[in-house]
Amino acid sequence: MTLAIWSQAVLLGAWFGLLHAFDADHLATIGGLAVRDGSRTPTSYALRWALGHGAAIGIIALLVLGFGLTRALDASRYFELIVSLALFAIGAQALVAARRSARTPLVVRQHAATADRHVHFLAPWHVHARRGSRASVLMGLVHGGAGSAAVLALLPLSRFDSRIASALYLLCFCAGVAVGALAFARVLASVAHRTTTAGARLAAALQAGVGVAAIASGALLLYETAHGSG
Repeated sequence: MTLAIWSQAVLLGAWFGLLHAFDADHLATIGGLAVRDGSRTPTSYALRWALGHGAAIGIIALLVLGFGLTRALDASRYFELIVSLALFAIGAQALVAARRSARTPLVVRQHAATADRHVHFLAPWHVHARRGSRASVLMGLVHGGAGSAAVLALLPLSRFDSRIASALYLLCFCAGVAVGALAFARVLASVAHRTTTAGARLAAALQAGVGVAAIASGALLLYETAHGSG
């Protein structure tokens, strides 16, 4: 019986996490962060976002299940509002990046940074900064506390009598989110590489498309939050 419960926890957690990763606002956030400056690969942004998302889920689970602070879930609507506003900002920055890319000859640049070499496919000439890495982790934390994340991650836990099974479900949920996010990032990176070799205008069009998608996702989430359906 215990093995069956653990198997259920693994399957449910991984499946719900994988589905959750492909929420429109998640994809728009990862894509928007990746194309707005190009200082890191989409995969790098997705990994950091998934780590932040998993950390938020763990904190919520600890507060609700460990300390009985169920009112912690009430903060999800505020997180949704933050996500929607952040998507507007991310989309606007992606559109600005697209405009710059259209004006700048887009070539694949290979250069050294202290100890390693890496290639940028999406960005015009730029200066490196760590803010993109912090932004992706922060957005993951906010997404993890918003809306459906709390519902999908916490409601099924009531079916598990074992703390081990509950913890296993959470771990697999977070792993499923990470796998889905990384899969999307790999596809985005492949598309970005193809647009780069095809020309500057097509690369700029990709950035603009991601920017528009981020703004549209933010508007939809804001509407749902305002009308109580988010």
